[in-house]
Amino acid sequence: MSAVRPLDPTPANVAAVRATLAAAFVDDPMLQWIFPHAVQQAQATAAWLGLFVEAFADGGVVDLVDASASASADADAVNSASARAGADERTTACAVALWRVDEGSLAFSSLPSVGGLLAAFLGVERATQVGNGLRAFADHKPQPPFHYLQFLAVSPGHQGNGLGRALVAHGQQRAAAAGVGVYLESTNPRNLPFYGSCGFQRLGEFELLPDGPPAFRLWWQP
Repeated sequence: MSAVRPLDPTPANVAAVRATLAAAFVDDPMLQWIFPHAVQQAQATAAWLGLFVEAFADGGVVDLVDASASASADADAVNSASARAGADERTTACAVALWRVDEGSLAFSSLPSVGGLLAAFLGVERATQVGNGLRAFADHKPQPPFHYLQFLAVSPGHQGNGLGRALVAHGQQRAAAAGVGVYLESTNPRNLPFYGSCGFQRLGEFELLPDGPPAFRLWWQP
């Protein structure tokens, strides 16, 4: 199993996580819906997802597997720490997971803001439609407590090597220790067999309106 470690949230390491997340999600149905006509779609995706990375690095949990760890780690190397500072080496994140493990709110940047960046790329009218559609995620969450896996991403060049599975298992161990389940949504139906193999059950689905993809609700019970 690959070694999972917490993010040391230096600016360079946060940028590395942003790049991995953007590379993995650029063709995701939700991001294709949000930025269908952006001239620089990859740039728009990275800029928008980067705001989430910054917020999670500050107030959530960011787990990762870096390139050196994925090449050399063994099953005993998985640790359960949720934050660490002072690392000297720059992260080369090839797989990342962004988690909420409490009910507090994240502090997002106000300049640029999540909605403001959408408006800059899409125009105010379309950004408002997308923002209203994205509220469906909050409307369909189960009652707490639970740990929430908001983003799981593996760099395209490292997919198929068990890195995503290692990150999910790490988070499941943390949730089990806290006595709670894990909840997530996926807007990519190709991911459903993977999550099923990790023990998740489908709770149903909802649509991202207007004209967006379905989001599948998934639950894991320890």
